Amino acid sequence: MRPELWNQRFAEPTFFYGTEPNAFVAEVAPRYLRPGAEVVELGAGEGRNAVWLARRGFQVTAVDYAEAGLEKTHRLAAQQGVAVETIQADVTRWQPDRSWDAVVITFLHLPPETRPALYALIHRILRPGGYLIAEWFRPEQRTEGYTSGGPPDPSWMVTADELRRHFDPEGILLLDNATPELNEGPGHRGPAATVRLVWERRG
Repeated sequence: MRPELWNQRFAEPTFFYGTEPNAFVAEVAPRYLRPGAEVVELGAGEGRNAVWLARRGFQVTAVDYAEAGLEKTHRLAAQQGVAVETIQADVTRWQPDRSWDAVVITFLHLPPETRPALYALIHRILRPGGYLIAEWFRPEQRTEGYTSGGPPDPSWMVTADELRRHFDPEGILLLDNATPELNEGPGHRGPAATVRLVWERRG
């Protein structure tokens, strides 16, 4: 939880996680989200997903605590002719007075004691009938020796059982332990062990 580390990483001229969207987000977002939906991405980093979503006509808010990442989000959005609202905030403490049609998260890894705050935030800001689209590394990313990215401590990674505890199973539309081949800049490259979730808030 060190903004200065991410600011240093994102200050480099290249995009650490590339400029193309996460493959899972690109696959499922058009399937579930209505045209023009209001979408917030938590832990948006350098903006690759946020800008891709904006290019497809969604109204996008990108939230991250690294100012350098949000600056790159604006730059990438301008290059691609779209607008993305940015908010600098720590998602474990952020208290917005707004809600959205969808929440997008990719590889936002937090220590286990702070993840419940993230899940509570999602419930608070997601409108009834809205969708959470998310992908995290699962502990096998470390315990099985994958080298495609992620934090060094497997306790910072997420399991399907944890997600079932925090999100009403009746709203789970997809929950899958996946082994994708990541190609997301130098930061995420190669085979990976991930967990993928699509959840609908029903009431």
